[in-house]
Amino acid sequence: MLRLRSVLLIAIAAFIWNCDNSGGSDLSSTAVLLAASQCTPTTTTTMPTTLTSTASCPAAINESNDDLGFGGPTCVTSIAAEAPCWMKTSFHCVTITVEGSNYVITTNDRPPHKSTYYTGTDSTYTESMDSGFHTNPNHIITQNITMTIPTTPTVTDCSQSNAGTDSVGITTLGVVIFNNQAAPGDSFATEYYTMDPSQGHPQNTGKYHYHTEPYKITNDDDNMVGIMLDGFPIYGKKNQSGSYPTLDSTTHTTSCTTTEFVDSTYCYHVENQTGLNGYIIGSYFKGTPGSVD
Repeated sequence: MLRLRSVLLIAIAAFIWNCDNSGGSDLSSTAVLLAASQCTPTTTTTMPTTLTSTASCPAAINESNDDLGFGGPTCVTSIAAEAPCWMKTSFHCVTITVEGSNYVITTNDRPPHKSTYYTGTDSTYTESMDSGFHTNPNHIITQNITMTIPTTPTVTDCSQSNAGTDSVGITTLGVVIFNNQAAPGDSFATEYYTMDPSQGHPQNTGKYHYHTEPYKITNDDDNMVGIMLDGFPIYGKKNQSGSYPTLDSTTHTTSCTTTEFVDSTYCYHVENQTGLNGYIIGSYFKGTPGSVD
């Protein structure tokens, strides 16, 4: 029965698929929520996410002109006092509140760094493509994206595919994450070469996103990249011991204990590869994902 249900979900997802002009894949939020609601795991484990006590943890963050020094547009950063310290010290260009057992994160998805895809009134933030890369037909358009992410992620044995979905996570720069797939009929190997020098590009609705290692955040190091839709954190290629972790081949995670999460949890990592193979997430979430509006 579960297998039949999975086949039906795949068929529904295929029917409502929207693909971008660069070959990037984009499945509607309705399909994402449908897939999540139909998943009935036989076992679940709730992972603790106790945070490191930090005496210098700031109160609420309210920055109306946040400038990260990347030459891009400034942004608004608003993080509620009840949000954890690691969010207050790491995240920019987002609004974060805590509502019940969820983080609610809103972003306009405008990267705070230069991009080849800034045009028109934003042309002052434009930069040239790297050699061997070329633009797709799209340009960055301000979005209104809200992610509802569990504060305590739950591991599930029910594999939830995110192949074909967008906004599977959000980075510390307020830019959304896509997986490592392209739309049917295209290949990610082709789409990769439309990435700007920061390793991002927009799809046909102007939604800027990263598939691979975002160089303004991490470059072969252990920096925090962001948080996935299921609530598990994302780090660069290395762990905090300075080595490259062995990742689960299905969920692209490993068990971890970090300065931000002192109780054992799971961490996503950028794949220890270069170019298009240095992706952030593959085909499956580790836990039950939240929702995207």
